[in-house]
Amino acid sequence: MGTRSLPANPRLKNREYFNRPQMKIFLKALVFCSPLLSGCVTVVDAQAPVGPEYSIRPVLKPSSRADLMYQVLAAELAGKRDQLDVALNHYQRAAIVSNDPRVAERAAVLALIMKENAAALALAQRWQALDPANEQAQQTLALALLRNERLEEAAQYLETVRRTARKKDQQQGYATIAALLSQADDKQLALRVMGRFRDRNPRSAFAQYYYAMLAAAAGEREQALASLKQALARDRKLVPAHLLRTRLLLENGDREAALAGLAKAVATIPRDRNLRMSYARLLVDAGQLVKARREFAILLNQNPKDTDSLYALGLLASEIRQFDLAETYFLDLIKRDTRLADAYFELGRVEEQRGDYAKAREWYEQVKGEDRYLSAQMRMGVVLAKSGDIAAASQHFEALRRDNPQNDMMLYLAEAEALREAGRYQEAFDGLNRALAAHPDDKDLLYARALAAEKLDRLDVLERDLHTILAVDPKNGQALNALGYTLADRTDRYQEALSYIEQALEQMPNDAAVLDSMGWVRYRLGNRDQALEYLRQAYQINPDAEIAAHLSEVLWINGQREEARKIWREALARDPDNIHLQKLRERFGW
Repeated sequence: MGTRSLPANPRLKNREYFNRPQMKIFLKALVFCSPLLSGCVTVVDAQAPVGPEYSIRPVLKPSSRADLMYQVLAAELAGKRDQLDVALNHYQRAAIVSNDPRVAERAAVLALIMKENAAALALAQRWQALDPANEQAQQTLALALLRNERLEEAAQYLETVRRTARKKDQQQGYATIAALLSQADDKQLALRVMGRFRDRNPRSAFAQYYYAMLAAAAGEREQALASLKQALARDRKLVPAHLLRTRLLLENGDREAALAGLAKAVATIPRDRNLRMSYARLLVDAGQLVKARREFAILLNQNPKDTDSLYALGLLASEIRQFDLAETYFLDLIKRDTRLADAYFELGRVEEQRGDYAKAREWYEQVKGEDRYLSAQMRMGVVLAKSGDIAAASQHFEALRRDNPQNDMMLYLAEAEALREAGRYQEAFDGLNRALAAHPDDKDLLYARALAAEKLDRLDVLERDLHTILAVDPKNGQALNALGYTLADRTDRYQEALSYIEQALEQMPNDAAVLDSMGWVRYRLGNRDQALEYLRQAYQINPDAEIAAHLSEVLWINGQREEARKIWREALARDPDNIHLQKLRERFGW
């Protein structure tokens, strides 16, 4: 066999390539070489080509920078996959090899989020060591110490944080440390730490206020209120303290004290919007609509662009049946091209209460906003029922249920309410029977059928449905109240009624309807003074026409006839068509 040349390599030109005997020798030599090619002696034929020697280098040890990049990338990828434990593991390794404080920061923050408290402390210490002047590092270390219950060290770092923050938070640094303490898992521990700062500077309104804030978070209302009293004694214009005090008083059920406190605060700080808005809304909740309207008018006068106050004034005017004034406010919103869905909806309500159902439908049809659309469509059904077109109303609600199957229960209830408002109690009762055939255990449907049954004198159905609700939900305040009130009003089973209403009052102690029921059953039992006490409370919370009728009747029977007539006339001016008020006129010749 001839030879071949390799012209592409000039160094091998005119040299012979390996022949077969030489190849055998070469292969044998390779077999006896060590794996690392060290100490291997190969005898090659003199005719073998002489080529360059290529050394095989050992694998290099990765650099610390390469390891850091790997750990960070692995941590980021794990984080994006929501594998936070894996991410934290890689960040911890990265923080060890890196002198970049940003790596330690990311690791420490992740550990805090995961509530890996021991790891968070080590990483926060690493971050603070790498960047000792960094405020965030100091705050993170303080929080980590708190979570590890190292109270003395935490207090030390928090004082450093407070001194640094004094230049920024305008509240002597207490806002910053309170924000950190609020993140502690142990609320009582956080309160003790804040107590130290308050005790060191008891004349600081901010120290007192933020102690109160943490006391409220820990469920210590009385401590919070005591500290707020001290804060406001030092700074009467500390708005957050007034607002927190109001919230705590309301949680304690002391609405009168909350209202009185806000009234004084508004007088002291007349131009603070949040304070006056809170006062106005609390007045609405308390049923003091005339006073609420005055406060919203002041807000609008102080800021003519305040559309929230403009909307509230429209609602209040509508509530006290000043429909022309309400219409003016809502039309003003439309002119301003703001809150259009709300304005259209409320104009529909105005026309509905005026009895102009055609105009009401026109306004409801313009409501396109997602939040209000379904409500407007339900009112459309009510308007159809009120105008006497029961078939159209039923078709309307059927179409809504077909288009909104996720809301079918709510639409069944809305249809029943529409029929009740139209005085079509039998149709409402029949519709609820159909709904209950599909949803036999639904408490809301049972409750609605009980109300319809009462209007049809089907007290057997009412009792059965309400007892069915109470069998599975014995603390259902609405069912207890409805059953107790009906027995007090429609039967002579007064002691049984009292038992149910007492249970309802335990569940809903500040509910106007329950207080009214308690007053009514006390009246039926012959306890007029007790009856008046409960009825006055109910009327103060909600000057509803039925409550006004009950209060007027008991006052009249008790000989307090001028007051009885006064309350009755005020209620009649607000709701001239109310059946309860009309019955009093027939009974007493008013």
